[in-house]
Amino acid sequence: MKQELSDIDFVIPWVDGSDPAWIAEFNKYCPQDKRIVDVSSKRYRDYGLLKYWFRGVEQFAPWVRKVHFVTCGQKPEWLNLSAPKLHWVRHSDYIPAEYLPVFSSNPIELMMHRIPGLAEQIVYFNDDLFLTSPVRKKFFFRKGLPCDSAILGTISLTDIGHILLNNNNLINSVFSKKNVIRGNLCKWLNVKYGKALARTLLLLPYSGFTGFYNPHFAVPYTKSLLEEVWEIFPEALTATMGHRFRSQQDVNQYLFQDYRFCTGQFHPIHPGYNRKMFTLSDQNIKFASECIKRQKFSEIVLNDSDSLDFENACKILSCAFESILPEKSSFEV
Repeated sequence: MKQELSDIDFVIPWVDGSDPAWIAEFNKYCPQDKRIVDVSSKRYRDYGLLKYWFRGVEQFAPWVRKVHFVTCGQKPEWLNLSAPKLHWVRHSDYIPAEYLPVFSSNPIELMMHRIPGLAEQIVYFNDDLFLTSPVRKKFFFRKGLPCDSAILGTISLTDIGHILLNNNNLINSVFSKKNVIRGNLCKWLNVKYGKALARTLLLLPYSGFTGFYNPHFAVPYTKSLLEEVWEIFPEALTATMGHRFRSQQDVNQYLFQDYRFCTGQFHPIHPGYNRKMFTLSDQNIKFASECIKRQKFSEIVLNDSDSLDFENACKILSCAFESILPEKSSFEV
C-alpha cells in the first residue's frame, strides 16, 4: 500500500494472559524472586473487549491506513488475518532475537519504529484505550505535528513511578528546562490547557523538570522522532530491551513523548479534549459503561485495577460496547 504524507497508522500490542502456552513460557523465564520484577496479573489479564477496539476503529476512524496488531504470535480466533487494513506483527518481526521472549510492554513499545511498513505518523494505543465516537485525523495530528499537551507535573514513586523518574532523569541530562520553555513559550503556557496550566505555573520555579502530566491516552508520534530518541539515549533504551519483565530500572515509551515536548514537536491541545480515563472500580464501573453507551467521549480509557469484581466488570463493559458497536468489522471472520 503506497504511503501518503497524511497517512496515519495505529499500533496496538496485545497479550492473552490466559493462554496455557504463554503461561508456560512466562513461568519458564520468570525470576524466582518476584520482588525484583512487576508480574502483577493486571498487566496481562484480558477483558475480552478487543473486538470492540477494532470495531471502534473501523466505525469511528475509517481514515486509518493500517492497524499494526502486535503480539508474541497469539491471535484471537475471530481475527481476520486477511483484513485489508490489518498488519499482524509478531515480536520476532521487529525485535532482535536476543531480547525474546519478552513479557514487558516496555521493550515492545521502545522498538515499534522498526515495525515493517510503518507510516511516518502513528498513534500508539494500549488495549484499554477505545474509540467510542467519530474522530478526524486532526484529533491526533495537525499540520504534521502530534496533538498533545505540554504540562509540568510531579512523579509519585508508585506503580510505574520509578520508570517515569528514569525517563525524567534522562530528559534533565540533555535539556535545560529554562531554555526549553523559553524556546516554545506559546506551547508551554497555552490557554488551551485550561486549569491544567496551573500545574506548569506552580512548578516553573524549580530549576529542572520535575516530571510531566500524563493522562494516559493514545499517544501520537512520528516514526522519525522515535528514531531520533534512539540516537540520543541508546544506552538506556538498550538496557531496557534486555529486561524480559518490567523492572524499576526501565524507561518506557513516555520518554519519546517527553522528548517531543522538549523539542517542541507537537501541536497544543486541551489534555482532556473529548477524552475520559477511568481507573476501574466497583464504584465507577456503571458510570463508565453509561459513558460508553451514550458515546459521551471520542476516546475512553478503561484502566485495570485490583479493586474490582473482574468477571462482573467484563459483563457490564461488553454489554455497553455491544450497544454501540453490534456489527462485526472487517477485522473479524
